[in-house]
Amino acid sequence: MIVLNAEEVIKIIAACEHVDSEMLENETVEFKEYKDVKALHNSKELAEEISALANKQGGVVIIGIKDGNNVKNQEWATQLVGFEEGDVLEIEQRIKGKLQPSLDITAEYHQFEEKYYLVIHAPARRDTLISTTSGKVCIRDGRSSRPMAPDEIQNAVGSLRNYDWTAEIVESLGLDCFDEISINEAYDDYCSRKGYTEDNSPGHKSFLEAIGATSNGKVTKSGILFLGKESIIREWLGVYEYRFSWKTRSGKLPINDVWDSNLWASIGRSKKHFKTCNSEHEIEFRKKKYKCKTLDESAFHEGFMNALVHRDYSIEGMVVVDFDTDKLTITNPGVFYGGVSAENIGTHQPRHRNKTLAKLLMSFQLVDRAGMGVKRMGLGSLIYGRQFPSFREVYDTVEVMMPAESILLGIFVLTRMDPDKFGIIDLIILNSLYRNGAASVTEVSKRVKGVVSDVWPAIRDSVDRHNQVELCGTKDGIFIRVTKGWNDFFDVKKTLRISSTSDKHVKVYDYLLEFGEATNEDITNLLGHKNATHTSKFLREASYTKRAGNGSSARWSLIEGAV
Repeated sequence: MIVLNAEEVIKIIAACEHVDSEMLENETVEFKEYKDVKALHNSKELAEEISALANKQGGVVIIGIKDGNNVKNQEWATQLVGFEEGDVLEIEQRIKGKLQPSLDITAEYHQFEEKYYLVIHAPARRDTLISTTSGKVCIRDGRSSRPMAPDEIQNAVGSLRNYDWTAEIVESLGLDCFDEISINEAYDDYCSRKGYTEDNSPGHKSFLEAIGATSNGKVTKSGILFLGKESIIREWLGVYEYRFSWKTRSGKLPINDVWDSNLWASIGRSKKHFKTCNSEHEIEFRKKKYKCKTLDESAFHEGFMNALVHRDYSIEGMVVVDFDTDKLTITNPGVFYGGVSAENIGTHQPRHRNKTLAKLLMSFQLVDRAGMGVKRMGLGSLIYGRQFPSFREVYDTVEVMMPAESILLGIFVLTRMDPDKFGIIDLIILNSLYRNGAASVTEVSKRVKGVVSDVWPAIRDSVDRHNQVELCGTKDGIFIRVTKGWNDFFDVKKTLRISSTSDKHVKVYDYLLEFGEATNEDITNLLGHKNATHTSKFLREASYTKRAGNGSSARWSLIEGAV
């Protein structure tokens, strides 16, 4: 990432001809002099300087400038000693190896009056503190760098949690940083959705301010990300690449496109690729034919937008879409944020690392304000009879995988008959019963747990609302099964057999889940038995219950794993 452009760097170097170099150093600029590249590689203090810059505002280390204290008779031009040319890639890697975690530094040479100067750009990291591999966490303090005190480290870590990189203002840029095609397309789309006409349309400046691309007329990083020119994004923010690949079963790559652009253009480009590989099929069910796409378009939209909104823009990297016929995988740089994890992403309240960018995308209705993206991804898979998308962290990236294998015809047709009737919990249950005919409540609960907090009430409510399924019980546990009239529809070959005590098992299970434990008398009254002996026999035979104590002090509860 380039922190200062070439013109700004040359101005700083040129100023050293006339002024003590120490006077030109500040919180973002540091000068160094090394004999050669080998001396630079052996330096320990260089990593500390970069750590200090990254932990403050970011900045540059310009190598090839002598310390002003070593200049005689104020002959300031002698400060410009230059630096030998070396392999910038090796220089970058050697410096990165002395920092933790990794920092996307950029090394480049600039020529001034026949001498070369090495400029190392150290971008600010807003998601973590940068330390040296020896454990030093440094900070820029005026014109110098120093190790941070323990209380400073604690305060700095606390402030990182609420920092929004996309809200930063880029003072040096004007409205000409925006891509003309993108801004015109986005403006027309915005006016169309808002119902503006030519007579009352807001104009580009008001439009940019309204969506957050500018703040008080000054350009924001979120605005550049969304509508900026490619060259501006690369120079001022970093290299953010995108890849869309489609691999067929035979190993061919009909699509393998890599690009870097603004978000508006990237969204359109990715959707175009998606439509190309998302072919339409004709399926037949019960002698009727239905049109069916390989993947759900809304699920892809939510997955891709999720990657754009939540990726870590303080580090460079690539948002990747891989479609290999069996699954669609979307990966974005950065880890989970704000307490969200792979396990709770379906139930956790949405947390935005990039709040300003999220608000901007919400204004275009590209992102939902209610945080329903994950659930819509789930619906997009479940309506095909597939599993809920899986999330995981892999090598400092977040990956979401949406299955794209064969379709369960009965589920697909059922959701088309009355699409508003079936939510995520309903579809998880129906998918669990397809061909199996029945599934234990314990097993279904595991699948539902990541989507809803109150699992059992959600399952009960779903079963009560749909005549395709019913709750039943045996001494082996509580089950959900397909009702007889729907067995053929769900391709069920074997029905779970239940006895006349089925409803009693369900009642006991429900009661123990609600109250935690019960006495023989409680259960006797619940089931309407004539005496406690009958109740004791019933509970002893039930494998999902356990007893603590004897006689009148005995208490019954559910065994571990039955919930």
